Amino acid sequence: MKTGDVYTEKLTITESHIQKFAEFSGDFNPVHFDDEAAKAAGFKGRIAHGMVGASHFSKIFANEFPGPGTIYLNQTFSFHAPVYLNEVLTYRLEVMEQKADKPIFTIKTEAFGADDKLRISGVGIIRAKL
Repeated sequence: MKTGDVYTEKLTITESHIQKFAEFSGDFNPVHFDDEAAKAAGFKGRIAHGMVGASHFSKIFANEFPGPGTIYLNQTFSFHAPVYLNEVLTYRLEVMEQKADKPIFTIKTEAFGADDKLRISGVGIIRAKL
């Protein structure tokens, strides 16, 4: 892993993701489970919890980029647009910098919808396996 490296991955946000997250977090906001409630709130239909989409960055760091042994040190998130049920997100991670002489990296984290519109952005700081 070095400055400038980029990793991309796609994920479809499913009913199962939303249900499991709600059960874990206790967040049963009707906009995640009822189309009419979501429409009344100004959406086209049910939306995923923001953290459902954002949590996939953790999976990528732990399993793929850079992989097992990675430790999450910090993360910021901005949510730019809703993520709808069964929407395909493309995750893009780019190494911005490495701390001098340490396996600590600052990573730009983004997720885009199928329309290429930014849904989630932020910056993560990780420690890669020594």
